[in-house]
Amino acid sequence: MTTVRMPVRVRVEVTEDRVDDDLVWLVTDAVDAALGRAVDRALTVRIVSEAKDCRAAPTAICFSGDPLPGRVAGALEESLLTSVDLAVARLSRRTTTAGDEPDESGEGEVRDDDRVQLGAAGDAYLVPYYDQNAAHISMRLDGLPRERDTSAGRRPRRRLSRFQNSAQVWAEVVRRSGGAPPDSIAVVGAPASGEGAFVAFFAFDGERARQLDGMQLQVWDFKSGDRQAQLTDNIGLVSADQWSLYGQASGAAQVFDLFVEAMMVELRQEAGGGADQAELRRQAERKIKRLPDWARVKDTLYLYQLTADGSPVWIGAADPRLPRGPVDVLVLSEDDPDAPKDTYGKCPPLNADEPFSWLGMFGLLHDSPSTPDTPFLGEQDIALWPHHISVRLSHKVAEVAGLLHMSPGNYVGGFLIAAMVHIDRSCRTLVRNHAPMAPQLRNMAAAFGAIKDLEREYITHMLSQDDKHRLRCPIAGHAAEWVAAFAGVFGSARDDAVASMFVTQCQDVLLQVLLASGDELSKRAQNFKSYMAMTRVLLTVMLADLPELMRLRQALLDELQRERVMAIGIPGGLTAGWIAMTGQVIGSLTPDPDAPEPEAGTVAPFKNGPKVYDGRGRWWTLAELDAVLSAARQQVTAIDPVLDKVPEVEDLVEKLRAAQVLDAYASTAAGHALTTAVDDIFKSLLTDLIKENEHWQRKAAADRKYAFGLANFSPDDKGAETDIGAKLSGIHKIAAERLRPAFTDEEAYVTGMARLAETEIGKAELFEILNLVGMTVLAVVCAPLAFAVGAVQAVEGLETAFEHRDLQRAMLDADDILSKAQVEAEMWAAVINAALTVLPEIPSAVRGARSAGSSLIKREATEAAVAATQQAMRNIAKRLAELSLEHFTVEFTKQLTQGYLINLALSKAMNRITDAVAHQVAVTGEATIGDLGGVLDLAIEGSPEGGTP
Repeated sequence: MTTVRMPVRVRVEVTEDRVDDDLVWLVTDAVDAALGRAVDRALTVRIVSEAKDCRAAPTAICFSGDPLPGRVAGALEESLLTSVDLAVARLSRRTTTAGDEPDESGEGEVRDDDRVQLGAAGDAYLVPYYDQNAAHISMRLDGLPRERDTSAGRRPRRRLSRFQNSAQVWAEVVRRSGGAPPDSIAVVGAPASGEGAFVAFFAFDGERARQLDGMQLQVWDFKSGDRQAQLTDNIGLVSADQWSLYGQASGAAQVFDLFVEAMMVELRQEAGGGADQAELRRQAERKIKRLPDWARVKDTLYLYQLTADGSPVWIGAADPRLPRGPVDVLVLSEDDPDAPKDTYGKCPPLNADEPFSWLGMFGLLHDSPSTPDTPFLGEQDIALWPHHISVRLSHKVAEVAGLLHMSPGNYVGGFLIAAMVHIDRSCRTLVRNHAPMAPQLRNMAAAFGAIKDLEREYITHMLSQDDKHRLRCPIAGHAAEWVAAFAGVFGSARDDAVASMFVTQCQDVLLQVLLASGDELSKRAQNFKSYMAMTRVLLTVMLADLPELMRLRQALLDELQRERVMAIGIPGGLTAGWIAMTGQVIGSLTPDPDAPEPEAGTVAPFKNGPKVYDGRGRWWTLAELDAVLSAARQQVTAIDPVLDKVPEVEDLVEKLRAAQVLDAYASTAAGHALTTAVDDIFKSLLTDLIKENEHWQRKAAADRKYAFGLANFSPDDKGAETDIGAKLSGIHKIAAERLRPAFTDEEAYVTGMARLAETEIGKAELFEILNLVGMTVLAVVCAPLAFAVGAVQAVEGLETAFEHRDLQRAMLDADDILSKAQVEAEMWAAVINAALTVLPEIPSAVRGARSAGSSLIKREATEAAVAATQQAMRNIAKRLAELSLEHFTVEFTKQLTQGYLINLALSKAMNRITDAVAHQVAVTGEATIGDLGGVLDLAIEGSPEGGTP
């Protein structure tokens, strides 16, 4: 067949500290690219019709320059051998059906005798060379590879051709050369007995061929110990392309040195390069001394050699009359009919159910994740791999086990899956250590790089060893299927591990904030006297104008409300015109210069809206008041976050200012009483906050997923996609910022988080759909039950809102987790949802909903409640039986449409209300039911600056 040679040379210059596993993949990628180009070019050459398929010649990998570490060199050699095998496979597929018969597909190329060159043993053919601009060069047409590295128990599938006499040998040469034999050639074959091999030399003068000479090829057999070597005919299939004189010597010393030099060639090939030359010479001398005297003690020695691609495959003494060459060699071979059939890969199919049994033993929803202490899908023990692979795998397994503080396993695949489950299991118990979990999470994340390296190398070994027929059943011949099954189970376990780490990181974030807040609150309580001295100064200095500004703001809000009520009394079509005309009249008026100065709190109309007078010569708009109040609160809470927890702080400021006046001009006792009353408020507040903080510390530690539920994943906005496919906020964003940089395998983090985000977003969307469709169905078939379910959901929403409000109170300076504006808005949303649930119902139903909600909060269940539920289910069944399909479909469509439109409107309205609540909290510090009118007005009309909340 056409021989394709693919010499690849890669030169890499790296610093010493970069010689690591990344170098393996760097060089492998370069070799893959070079091999790909060679194969692509070779595939353009049409196969000659008489070509036969031969096995690939052995791959030689040589290193030059500075020596590589043994671990890196071994991994690099194994990776490159796999790359070469894949390239050879691409070429071999073209000739798997080639035989002695001409190619009838029309795609082959008819043999062209003018392109046959007999100077290379009659088996060369001119083909384009992929790296010489398509210039023709001589390529081998037929040949046999050297017999190397055959697996134990496997015999070669070909043998040397057997001949009765020289006439048969020459006839085969003529056939192989297409009737145009070379002028001279050396032929390697076997006698009819099949024992040993011979080399025969022929000359052809164009008409007649004659055999010049020949000899039996023999080798020395060095038994164990120091026994004398024996000359044997034990030569099997060889690969050779040239015969030549290796060397000659005269004199005892020179003869001995020539023997030693030849023996060193063999020892050097066995050592694979890199061996110490002095040690090789000592070994060679010991072996030569074991030759019998008749072979070793000579005055003259002639050594000949058979070479393949310039590398000796046989060296031996011969008659000096033999051709000294070089002479082209043709090795004649044939299929071995006695060779046993290759049974490799004839294993039962892999157990398709086993991966599912593994998957069923772990996961975020599993109470006690684990893995079976067995190999995954019959993988073999590390100790059963070839020694150099076993050593590398054992080292990497031990490295991963050390990083994760777990026991190493005997089966790499099972160990990798168990490592992921171990991470998940460890994350669930980290809180028991009562120490920050972040350092331990970072250590786990740092192990992912080593895990990825082990996974990639193990899969590479699995596939390459299967290609070389070196695996055992049940994986033998099924390595690709095994890898696919392993990738599915391991990938799922890895995603679960990443998700579990993220959930625990959220828990750690919340716990650390609660612990830090509890420590700050305790310090204030323990040093209460000095704390209050500072707090009183802070309130009376930085918030001195707060009470007066709040009164001005309230006066302005009252006037705005009065105008709004008046506008409501005018017919809708005239409202806009009335407001515009009023503004023009007001704008045309000029103030009377002789008019007396208005009192503080006076509200007057202006062209750009009403303003309030502060008694000091300035008129304020609502937007200006809100900006000053919001800035003052932000400054004071930045100094002491506890002040953000104080209700109606302006009242406390007024009391402290009154106490100062009393202390200076009136009764010191009265002033002291006011000061003590303020101190008592703060003391009671600190006591409550400390208790709430301790409660939430216990709850956050006991419920690992509670912190994770404080935020939601939201789908990416168009044009702002993230690599995990979701937008993070709140505690999720903080957890990601702390956890992601610790991962040494970025891909593992992104894949795990993408799956977690997709799952959570899918659950939320499914809940919304089921809630809308399910409530619509209930509204059609059983309106009272639909109301009851809605009431339950409303109560649960209120319960969650109250929980979040209490949690926010228990933390200091934690707006990035839960802000006061956020929890107040959530409370308003829950209240509005509850109101919408009960508004359409009669008073008795309202009372029933309140009772049901109270029962749910207390988690009470009575026999009467159970009986009522059973009766309700019977009523639903009866109602369904009465409904016709047409009526049900019409009602369902009507209710669903109404529900969708209402939900859509409420969603937009709730967004406006949320923004309005946030504005109210920023200005006044809270948003109570008393602020209902102002908040709704702001939500309807827009922000004071003229925008839309």
